[in-house]
Amino acid sequence: MTKTSKDKLKGTVIIPLGLTAVLVPFSLLIGWNIFTLLLFWFVLIPGLSMYLPTLVSSYKNHLIETVLGLIIFYSIMVFMIYDHYQTDYFKAMIVSFVINLIVVTIWSQAKNSDLQTA
Repeated sequence: MTKTSKDKLKGTVIIPLGLTAVLVPFSLLIGWNIFTLLLFWFVLIPGLSMYLPTLVSSYKNHLIETVLGLIIFYSIMVFMIYDHYQTDYFKAMIVSFVINLIVVTIWSQAKNSDLQTA
């Protein structure tokens, strides 16, 4: 396994692990209401998913790592709470998945274009 492959794998795996590490204390200590739901799923998730791979990966473009990490994280979340698929919280989580993929892609493309022009 090459160094680049290891970096990409570490960058992908840290996202679901890091997001879960933030989710557990967030839900246990703060709890869920509309404000915390929007804060976590629409602000913290995309921000952390873009930041976490930079901690362990020396690779510059983290789009693939971020998208794969988000897919893994949301897959685990859907598997864990599939019984509650009719709740508004579940629907907000699914909507945030789509929006976060779009936000992360646009954000990553903007960062890459800034790196190429600099």
